[in-house]
Amino acid sequence: MNKITGVTNFDGIYYQFVFENQKLRMEELNSKKSHIDFLLDSSYPIWLVRHAFGQDMGPEDYSDLKEEDYLTDQRGKNLSLHQKSGMIRDLFYHGLKVPFSNEHYSHAVGPIHAGIIEPGHFRFVVEGEVIKHLTIRLGFQKRSISENLIHKTMDQVMPYSETISGDTSIGYALAFSKIYEEMYGIVLPKDVQIFRSILVELERIAVHIGDLGGISEDIGYYPLYGVCVTDRGAALGLMETWTGHRFGKSVLRPGKLFLNNRISTKQAKDAFFQLKKVYQSKIRPQILRALSISTLKERMQGCGFISEADVHKYGFVGMVSRMAGVNEDLRLNHPDYPNWKPLPLQEEHHHFNGDVWARMYVRFAEIEQSMSWIEETMSDLDWNLIWDTQNQITNDFQSLKPIRPGIYFSSVEAWRGPLLVALNFDENGIVTDSYIRDPSVLNWHALELAVRGEQVGDFPLNNKSFNLSYVGFDL
Repeated sequence: MNKITGVTNFDGIYYQFVFENQKLRMEELNSKKSHIDFLLDSSYPIWLVRHAFGQDMGPEDYSDLKEEDYLTDQRGKNLSLHQKSGMIRDLFYHGLKVPFSNEHYSHAVGPIHAGIIEPGHFRFVVEGEVIKHLTIRLGFQKRSISENLIHKTMDQVMPYSETISGDTSIGYALAFSKIYEEMYGIVLPKDVQIFRSILVELERIAVHIGDLGGISEDIGYYPLYGVCVTDRGAALGLMETWTGHRFGKSVLRPGKLFLNNRISTKQAKDAFFQLKKVYQSKIRPQILRALSISTLKERMQGCGFISEADVHKYGFVGMVSRMAGVNEDLRLNHPDYPNWKPLPLQEEHHHFNGDVWARMYVRFAEIEQSMSWIEETMSDLDWNLIWDTQNQITNDFQSLKPIRPGIYFSSVEAWRGPLLVALNFDENGIVTDSYIRDPSVLNWHALELAVRGEQVGDFPLNNKSFNLSYVGFDL
């Protein structure tokens, strides 16, 4: 099934990015003449369109609308919420007024977050303790990363890649590196390419362990919370042992892999088994214990439900699609992921049915999946080649083949899902335009849907179970 996961405009021409058969392709669009055409077409998720083409139109005031017209999901009926005078509203918060009846009330959370993280505004329409509707607005900081990439060289662009969403530094650095490698015709040794995928999976493991702890904290189950928040450090420690940085920053560069040359290849391989030992002896038993407790199941099962139909209708991606039983994964049949095996989504659909339980279980399943794949793959790699930076491509890019100007794109199945980067280059390899779409751009609407009909007190748990990126949206 085709799924549109990106849309942009370069030099007056519209392009879309389509997920099909576990791959992403770029298509030029001649059928669309204006931004509004995308809003009128139901095959383009509204969040995606507003993120790509939205303009600052000031505060949103819907207080004169009938409440049922504001709460409806009918795209045509609430079109006025998203556009005016041929312009599409952005998704940034400039003030928001919503209608509600005498039986309901409006409840605002943010922009200042209780955890002092990135700001976000959450506006609820509530009946008693039941959430009727949630509107999310982000983008308070507006870092202008997309604009700052323009007129920049490769060496200037790459540090920006690791700031898009700091918990996905490896994923974004890899996506940008692949774009430059394609443009310059750089072909890395296969083992180096596979090891970069191992780093992506290590990033996934570290975040998932931390998230399992976060969900456990929100349901008041502290045995797993305590283990995860401390022993997540084992995964981050392995990243630091291999790369010199706990989050893998400044490690992935086009044609280069900067690893810790103070350790031997034997020490590098042994370090993974130290992580495995911590996981098997401390973390995994506590995860299995938590998954077996009936009261925890009762708290999470049936809470914050997203269906397979929702995934297809609204274009949700990555972990959010897999937790609802939809098998979408760019790693399947990818040359950088030899022998990658999909999760048993249909065989174990009771674990992947779209609720908070599924979002907890999918993290456990993906940790197991990534740990097993790394261990199986490590024995087939030439570690001396990987660790020998002298054998990697030189930084003298001027000596490589002439640059073909134009649009290059890359997508990486990062821990939240497939991130997407597209860069437009001139004949000197200078960026003239950019498009960046974090998985969270599509998946924030999943949180809006998941909490409808839930208790107000369930919002923090649902929010934590998605763990979407504020900052990845706020470009």
